[in-house]
Amino acid sequence: MHSDDSAPTAMWLVPHTHWDREWYEPHDVFRARLIPVIDRLLDLLEDDGEYRFTLDGQTAMIDDYLAIRPENTERLCAAVARGQLAVGPFAILMDEFCCDGETMVRNLEQGIHTAQAVGGVMRVGYLPDMFGHAAQMPQLLKGFGMVDAALWRGVPAAVDTDAFRWRALDGSEVRVEYLWDGYGSALKLFEPEKELDRLVAEYLRVHSARFRGSPPMAMFGTDHMTPRADLLGLVRGHNARCPDARLTLATLGEVVASRPHDAAHLRELPVVVGELRAHVRGNILPGVLSVRTELKAAMARAERDLTTAERLDAATGGPSLRMLCERGWRLVVESSAHDSATGCGCDDTAAEVLNRLRVASHTARGAIDTALSQLAGRTPAGAAAAFNQSGWERVLHGETVLDVEADAIPEGAQLIEALPTVIGDERIHAVDMPRLLRRIHGRELFGRTICGYHFPREDELVLETSRHDTGAFDPDAFSQELHCRLEGADPDATWHVVTRTSPSCRVLLAGRAAGMSVALLGDGDVEHPVRASERSMTNGLIRVDIDDDGLVRVTDLPSGSAIDRALAIVDEGDRGDSYNYGPVPSGTVRQPVSTEVLVEEHGPLRGRIRIHRVYRIPVGLGADGRSRSPQACDQGIDTRLELRQGERFVRVRTSLVNAAGNHRLRIHVPIRRRAVEGAAAAGQYGVTWRGRAGEGGWGEYPLPTYPAARFVHAGGVAVLTDRTMEYEILTFADEEGAASGRPDEIALTLLRAVGLMSVNLHPLRDEPAGAEVAVPDAQYLGTVVTTDFAIDLSCPDWDDSDLIRHADQFRFDPVCLVGTDKLATAASIASPLSTHGRVALESLRRLDDGVLEARFVNYHRHPEPLRVRAAGEWDRTDLTGTVTQEAVSLWDLDVPAAAILTLRRRSGGPSEDVQSHGCTDAAQQETES
Repeated sequence: MHSDDSAPTAMWLVPHTHWDREWYEPHDVFRARLIPVIDRLLDLLEDDGEYRFTLDGQTAMIDDYLAIRPENTERLCAAVARGQLAVGPFAILMDEFCCDGETMVRNLEQGIHTAQAVGGVMRVGYLPDMFGHAAQMPQLLKGFGMVDAALWRGVPAAVDTDAFRWRALDGSEVRVEYLWDGYGSALKLFEPEKELDRLVAEYLRVHSARFRGSPPMAMFGTDHMTPRADLLGLVRGHNARCPDARLTLATLGEVVASRPHDAAHLRELPVVVGELRAHVRGNILPGVLSVRTELKAAMARAERDLTTAERLDAATGGPSLRMLCERGWRLVVESSAHDSATGCGCDDTAAEVLNRLRVASHTARGAIDTALSQLAGRTPAGAAAAFNQSGWERVLHGETVLDVEADAIPEGAQLIEALPTVIGDERIHAVDMPRLLRRIHGRELFGRTICGYHFPREDELVLETSRHDTGAFDPDAFSQELHCRLEGADPDATWHVVTRTSPSCRVLLAGRAAGMSVALLGDGDVEHPVRASERSMTNGLIRVDIDDDGLVRVTDLPSGSAIDRALAIVDEGDRGDSYNYGPVPSGTVRQPVSTEVLVEEHGPLRGRIRIHRVYRIPVGLGADGRSRSPQACDQGIDTRLELRQGERFVRVRTSLVNAAGNHRLRIHVPIRRRAVEGAAAAGQYGVTWRGRAGEGGWGEYPLPTYPAARFVHAGGVAVLTDRTMEYEILTFADEEGAASGRPDEIALTLLRAVGLMSVNLHPLRDEPAGAEVAVPDAQYLGTVVTTDFAIDLSCPDWDDSDLIRHADQFRFDPVCLVGTDKLATAASIASPLSTHGRVALESLRRLDDGVLEARFVNYHRHPEPLRVRAAGEWDRTDLTGTVTQEAVSLWDLDVPAAAILTLRRRSGGPSEDVQSHGCTDAAQQETES
């Protein structure tokens, strides 16, 4: 707010609203409420040029509003142009731990694009209500040219000033305007309004020292708050009465821009490195990591599908699939909101988020299918092949159908099942036999091609079909012969009609891909084959042995490292809500009542053993709501162990149909040491080291449960994950309380079932996190809950190992195709790039002008050479695409520790149908050799 009054500003007021796009109501209910809010806001901004408003740092509000009020586009743009309305930079206020790092990049891309389209973006990373903050957020903001952030939750107690320097894992820093008193700190100054002068004076007296001579900033707004029409009048009245305590309305961007940013001032600020997950001045609500796990799985699946689609688009070089992929990413970004993917909203919201993520995956799958059809046209007809979307060389496995008998599958293939040769067997009255002709469309029947027929007896018809276009079936001749045979027949006579197809088998094949490319499957020897017996399985690199009670010994054979008694299931009561786990004092269940072990696949490419355990667990909480019910039910849980040829980790899948309410189900993986200091967990483009205890100090007990999105590593053992999972490191003691010598364990949450969005009285939280809304669907009763992870003992030190590569290999299964080119003798595709070092490829996409953009992350704590081969000349850019270094050597480029690296291939480089995979210069080959 600007005025002729020369009195200096004593306090900034930032009017705003915090708009949860979906939460205790679904999206379109809140959108309907948003329309009058912005209608009123535009009127206020036009009525008084000194009014200011910050639109919550997210442009989704603009999109939602203009979809209903497109006629107000110019009015909104004018308010932004006048500097009265601050918009962006995010598209949505995401949860930073329930989505991938690339989703956060796309979030900022989308938000900045929309903000610029309506007049300009606020250059402050405004993060008011996220449940903690990811370690690499400062690096992402700096990559988009921002040097400031503003946030509330997660800041440690050591910060007692209005600002601090937040340093990412690579050393990137932003200045943070610390919302230490929340994003509604100014509201209490106006309650009651008649006490405004006294309350402002008291606020300045108590808190001015925190701001070190700068005017304090207070946020005037809260969840879904409508802008107050009388705010300026109240402020002007106060300023007239108290000129020495002058209030000035401003946008958040204006306040932050007024703060000193010179090096001397910044040096005086405290520094916080890495993630912000302290419970000191605000709840971080960590239980959202483990509730409604289906949403976390759907989020990760959509991200992987879109990543695969974009890499296929880059590899095929056909008509661009970019707009399909961008549609999918927009759905993912919308779903990443901090009350969406977290699962802490109402049931309708959770259902809408899940469906939106499924649509994102469907969109990606459509793009994948389109690209695969192009690749099939460059692959020998009938040949099984797979596309390796990873930059690293690896063995690919894919299932396909071969037209052979089960005893005639080729060497190196693994039989999954022999498919039925009889696909139709029925008895039909003669009068109804002509109806058969309605099933036949040309030569097609039941998805196959009719290649012949015969009549073994006068009342029997056998139709022969094939998956391929073979034989010389004449539909007209068949129709005429059938009618002739039916003439004069007893209409009630019964015919036997059999439809057969040629013998075929579903098999598993393997092939090796050198970088991102297509590899033919079924070609080559089987290295490190899998062998499975009744209670054990090995591929020569790793071995699993199963005890009678279903617990497992895992041994890494090259190193001899082993863990015993792995994969115990522990069930506990939960009287909490979607935000926080609420422990129940007793009733923990650890022992199954029955155990069965079944070998499902024996190898040589893949082995699978299923362990089925049944537990008797309480059906829910007791009548007091604080203890477990005396009634019990059977809870069956399948744990499938899988080894693949050549892999040095064991894949684990747990599956169950949830039978009880209000409980937490965890699976335990022992590590190789006791009383470890902490664990390293990967996610959001970084690896974070966490100790064993969180920092408390507010109204929430700091449970030491944390997120892992790629892996968690502790005590020489890594658990690989394919989505955000909650983990805790547990140390056990014997009954006397002395150290028992038992190694620590990583507890992974499989399921946390609750019935309320928020409970008013929580054992570990002083205040409600929201309304006490019933969410029966969050109990997951009758819901299939599936969790995938892997155990890797090959990496004693995660930082000096191939753990990043293993995690990538675990997350991405190749996509398979069958060739259609009758002239090709080998798969023909340009390999966009291949990686040969430890730096991970995270994103590869085609842009509008055909330029390729690649994003890499060095997860390690030390610099690593890029070691990439790719055709063309590449420039280094920031996250906006601005070139920062021209013509880099993809082989020799050093990537700093924990750095996010973006490269773009220059347009006018190799054509998109180049078939060789080259490098940026000949020196790369010499360096490698």
